[in-house]
Amino acid sequence: MAKTSLPSFISQRLQYRAGYSFSGTVIQISRISIALGVSILIVSLLIYSGFREEIQKRIFSVSGQISLRQFTQGTLYEEKPLEKTDEFIKNLRNLPEVSHVQSFAFKPALISTESEVAGVILKGIDKDFNLKSFSPNFLSQGAKSLKDNEMWISQKVSKQLNLSKNQEVVLFFMQNPPRYRKVKIVGIFQTGLEDIDDNMVFVSQKMIQELNEWTPNQIGGLEVFVKDFNLFDLSLEKITQNLPYNIGIEPITQTYVQLFDWLDVIGRNVLVMFILISIVAGFNMAATLLIMVLERRQMIGVLKALGATNGLIRKIFIRNGIKIMFYGMLWGNGIAILLCFLQQRFKLIPLNPENYYLSEVPISWNWSGIIGINAGVLLITWLVILIPIQIVNRVQPSEAVRSF
Repeated sequence: MAKTSLPSFISQRLQYRAGYSFSGTVIQISRISIALGVSILIVSLLIYSGFREEIQKRIFSVSGQISLRQFTQGTLYEEKPLEKTDEFIKNLRNLPEVSHVQSFAFKPALISTESEVAGVILKGIDKDFNLKSFSPNFLSQGAKSLKDNEMWISQKVSKQLNLSKNQEVVLFFMQNPPRYRKVKIVGIFQTGLEDIDDNMVFVSQKMIQELNEWTPNQIGGLEVFVKDFNLFDLSLEKITQNLPYNIGIEPITQTYVQLFDWLDVIGRNVLVMFILISIVAGFNMAATLLIMVLERRQMIGVLKALGATNGLIRKIFIRNGIKIMFYGMLWGNGIAILLCFLQQRFKLIPLNPENYYLSEVPISWNWSGIIGINAGVLLITWLVILIPIQIVNRVQPSEAVRSF
């Protein structure tokens, strides 16, 4: 038969008898509060991770994380051409931080129909465009590749201009001399991001090269994808160090600064929530143990009269505190994981895409974050419950004798 230590035996007896005392009610309340706090933190983290993952996936499907252009005094969408050389591309792709490199070119234009005219930004793409990310996720209908005089248009622009797949439209270019080009709509996409869906149109890069009278080796710029976006600042610094002096660099965090600032705000809110809930849970546990210690002052005095040390008695109440924390955190994790699973599986909570960019609350299973939340709550709560345990040192054996 396994031996049970004295602190463990007394702790089990206290847990059993607590159900018949005032402290039993306090213990249940403490467990529930810890469970609610942990579940709220985990759900908030998984929703934040879902937002960050989904929005980054949408942005990175149409744009690289780093844009490289020639230094120019012109506008953002009228680039000075960059000479595309095999050696330069090879050097970029050989950098350990780089996962993919693709070329692009921008050009403003007007789409003209019989009744409407709208300004758009053409993005010229080539064979190196990351179709694996874009086509299956956001190209809802149409051809998965672009030929000359073909284009993909956003669903929002197509509704605004009453356009549909396989329809031909005229693109006007305000340059000297003015030009126009008849193109066919071969695909309709939707990313859910206003900055992209409102005015971006995809065409072949060759079309823009011809309109700008560029050679086949002249492009608007290069887009670089990094292997680990969590180390983006470090990757950006190393890539910058390997660029020629005449190449301008623009990180994606500046191109879509509003979206990334919005994600940063959500992340800070989750961090503040974690700190507040952890502190509340910790002091709630401290109050629970304080009530248990005060309710058992007579027992503490008797144990001291029988020769028990302060350390042994503290272990008794610490074991009780650990059990309360364990069950509260266990329930909290179970509730959070169940709720997030149901949301991911059945899309129970919808969102307005105009305000949140997504049609439902996203969930991303950030297991390292879940472990971090549990470890953080456990550490903070552990540090706080050590405060009421010190009352054990002040209880004198004489108090137990007077109480009989």
